[in-house]
Amino acid sequence: MEIVTVISIMTAVALGILLWNRHTAIRKLEEDLKWQRDANMQLLKQESAKNEVHACMEPLNVEKISEAIRTEGFIPETDGNWVSFKVQGEGYYVDANRLPLIFIIKGYGVDPNEWEMDLLREAAHQMSDDLVMVKATFSDDGKDMRFFVAARDRNYESFRANLTSYLGILEDGQRVMNEKYHKMVDEKREAALAAKPYAPQVKQENKVLS
Repeated sequence: MEIVTVISIMTAVALGILLWNRHTAIRKLEEDLKWQRDANMQLLKQESAKNEVHACMEPLNVEKISEAIRTEGFIPETDGNWVSFKVQGEGYYVDANRLPLIFIIKGYGVDPNEWEMDLLREAAHQMSDDLVMVKATFSDDGKDMRFFVAARDRNYESFRANLTSYLGILEDGQRVMNEKYHKMVDEKREAALAAKPYAPQVKQENKVLS
């Protein structure tokens, strides 16, 4: 009877040791697997970061310009080497025909019956001289006007980071030109009134490109 008891105890102890060793081995295996998973995830993150940096450093092209515009929250449309998009309903264009030199453009139709064209051209010329980055030009027939910024962006990240600044520069150019134009119109009107002191002064609303 005592022998049976001893054997039972020894068997139980051996079984317990076996189960503990198995538990320890399983736990170690789980820890090894977790370490391996973490190491793999870290490698994937590093590889993804390298790919992202590489993609950002790739030479700028029409596809990268469109991607940057989309990243900034606008909807691009491509037509050859031109990319168009709208900001609050106003149209903008990117001319990518001479990469890495690009032109960001905002255009308007101009009705000669609504504008004093000689003064408008002079205002555009003065604005182009005064501001460094933005210029204004007219089409050959004088019915279209465009403000543009010329820049060199060699990769996606550079263009994306500068895009909102380019749009702001275009807006500054338009604002400064409008101010100069209306100042010229007022000076011309005042000169005309001075030449004809009895002519009634008629108040006119300022015309703004829109």
